Amino acid sequence: MKRLIIILLVTMPAQAQPPQLGRLFSSPEQRAQLDAQRYGAPPADKAAPATPPEPPPPVELNGVVQRSSGHSTIWLNQSPHNDTKGTLRLSNGLPLRLKPGQRYDPASGTIKDVIEVQP
Repeated sequence: MKRLIIILLVTMPAQAQPPQLGRLFSSPEQRAQLDAQRYGAPPADKAAPATPPEPPPPVELNGVVQRSSGHSTIWLNQSPHNDTKGTLRLSNGLPLRLKPGQRYDPASGTIKDVIEVQP
């Protein structure tokens, strides 16, 4: 009986083959496409826009109210906003500190007093 089992095991072909994994890494073209999707870069086959994007409008700090509870309200461009940090963040992530009565112009990257700004 033992011989029969050994003969059957030896003569049977291996049926349980591990599945083929295929390609483990992406091709350079696929990697470029994934990077473009991840980082927001335009795909290589699309043309760049003819005109540069318009810069955002200037930001003016009109006033600040700090409460004893630690919460504060700031007025940016005549609109109130709840604020706990007191620091504005630009679109590129850099902090921007304005004093009441100052205006930041993203087109030129300058901070000026509202009195200096020409209407």
